[in-house]
Amino acid sequence: MPESHPAALTHPAAYPSLRDVSPRYSDLGPDGTISATGLTRWFEDVRVGTELPAFRRLVEDGEFGAFRVLLAAQTVQRLDRMPFDGKYRIGLGIRRIGGSSFTYGYAVFCDDRCVALGSTVTVFATEAGPAHLPDALRADLGGMVLDEPDAAAPYQPGPERRDRSAYPFAVALRARVGDIDTNRHVNNVTLVSWYADGVASLHDELLTPGWGGPPPELAPSTYRVQYVAEVGYPAQYEIGVAVLAVDGETVTYGLGVFLGDRCVGLADAVGPRGDLDAAALDAWRMITA
Repeated sequence: MPESHPAALTHPAAYPSLRDVSPRYSDLGPDGTISATGLTRWFEDVRVGTELPAFRRLVEDGEFGAFRVLLAAQTVQRLDRMPFDGKYRIGLGIRRIGGSSFTYGYAVFCDDRCVALGSTVTVFATEAGPAHLPDALRADLGGMVLDEPDAAAPYQPGPERRDRSAYPFAVALRARVGDIDTNRHVNNVTLVSWYADGVASLHDELLTPGWGGPPPELAPSTYRVQYVAEVGYPAQYEIGVAVLAVDGETVTYGLGVFLGDRCVGLADAVGPRGDLDAAALDAWRMITA
């Protein structure tokens, strides 16, 4: 299911930071509009480019010792078609500050119309694991808090989703050197594209369209991601795919990244049902004990 966002977060005035973004050709999906993977890259760019003085001291001065910032969860939700020639701004703010983590909230506006929403949960960690957020960083983040007293809890799929045998369909993918980020693991944008590959491969199995892949209008517009473990390089992975729910208009897919039998990532994706046959989809339901 798509994440619930308060109506206030769909207005530009809700965000303490607004930045223009220019679409790139690589942001487009097969339908010629900005894809969910492209949005994930936009969110990463604005997140990394945010000026937080405490982070600068962390990196340049080593004031707080060795540390890493890791993504624990992520959502991306395209609300409307986003053409390449649109004029876009991204709103950024803080939805939640926890003990060792904080949650960014994002919104994409075309003029003043909200066309996409998202969030990421970032964990502050040392070699020993998650660590208490430094007071200086907490103060920086506090200046960006959105007016959202009841921020949604991070996405947490059940433990049964970590069982490789629960997924009736799978596609093999190999990590490439270009997938690796500065933490030396597979980048979050790449992982969303892997989930998209998994869904597209299931569509190809259902529709057998041949060269060019399945109809682009079936691509999911919403992803909710949990990063279970670091996805490293080099390695060969499987993307498990299952159907979780079907209604008259949408399909919800359950996805998992597996290294052998070990689960290293999970996601839900929601996309249009289109001409997909309900009985055919039922054949790929998640396998439960």
